[in-house]
Amino acid sequence: MKSKQTPPPDTHEIRCPRLGHQIHFGYCRTENSLGPCFKVLDCWHPHFDVAGFLRSELREDQWERLITRQATPKMTSLVELIEQARKRAGRSPSAE
Repeated sequence: MKSKQTPPPDTHEIRCPRLGHQIHFGYCRTENSLGPCFKVLDCWHPHFDVAGFLRSELREDQWERLITRQATPKMTSLVELIEQARKRAGRSPSAE
């Protein structure tokens, strides 16, 4: 049986292994306005032909970036989030 190439509706949600809760495909396609999440192919392939869909939707450079991008280690991403929060709050790390 051929897998369908159209994404499921936004009412269809799956559990996100990174966020730990239910999420729809629309979020995974535009994570932080940077393009698709690096795990989108892993998470959504059981539900539809996500690779075929994204391959037809993305520019060549976007597709290459998606398939070659690797996850940021958890500790690195946590440190980056803390730094961003400090900047928003107007605090520097030495202010503690």
